[in-house]
Amino acid sequence: MSIDLHSHTDQSDGSLSPQMLIELAEKNGVQMLSITDHDTVSAYHLINNVPKNMHLIKGVEISCSWNNATIHILGLDINITEEYLLKNLEIQSKQRLIRAGKIAKILVKLGITDPLTRVMELAGNNIGRPHFAQYLLEVGKVRTREEAFKKYLGNGKPGDVKFEWMEMKTAIECIKNAGGIAVLAHPAAYKYTNTKLNGLLKEFKEFGGQGIEVISGSQTSAITNNLTSLAIKYDFFGSQGSDFHEYKNGYSSLGKCMPLSPSIQPVWNLF
Repeated sequence: MSIDLHSHTDQSDGSLSPQMLIELAEKNGVQMLSITDHDTVSAYHLINNVPKNMHLIKGVEISCSWNNATIHILGLDINITEEYLLKNLEIQSKQRLIRAGKIAKILVKLGITDPLTRVMELAGNNIGRPHFAQYLLEVGKVRTREEAFKKYLGNGKPGDVKFEWMEMKTAIECIKNAGGIAVLAHPAAYKYTNTKLNGLLKEFKEFGGQGIEVISGSQTSAITNNLTSLAIKYDFFGSQGSDFHEYKNGYSSLGKCMPLSPSIQPVWNLF
């Protein structure tokens, strides 16, 4: 079975509409899909049709804070109408708008035409730095989104405006209150030492986290093996996802995930 439990639409920082993502998933043979936009579940209200042979798992990717650093937690198989979850996602959306205003002012001081109007057109109310990267690409200030982060938006750069996300404990509470399963997204992406990563996993488990994303995008086999060992060590369910955002050079990674090791329990056994 082709399973992809981490993908994004244009309701956060992806390029495809929710319905277009569903159609691409069907084309790629995905049989179980979760749309996990950043801090919003609005995509699910814009889907008109789901193929009969596709199991759509409602999800979200929540940005949160742990030890003064930003991490992402997937909420899978959630109730997208649950009040506590929606209230906290709305708070994050408002905070994103405030941060966007600050980033826009910084870019103007650097001689860039005020980007906020166009960025809001690109993003709606769920603004993130990738939307500023797209704007910088459109106006010719950079050649790629990656260059936008290297010059303007990445860690330590002028547009790196700090953000007060909800705490990890709160994010997990939101997911559990919505009847969902909390899964730590792309653990290797944080580039933590083994000691720090183990510390994160211990607290994540203590707060009610149930799984980790063992397979994420096109990571190396060494990373996958390490995450498999950690899933076994902490008795986590394993998840997998492409973290699809857009076509790259005509290629779609959606649904192109390596299989989980049979030595760990898949998170979809809980759905």
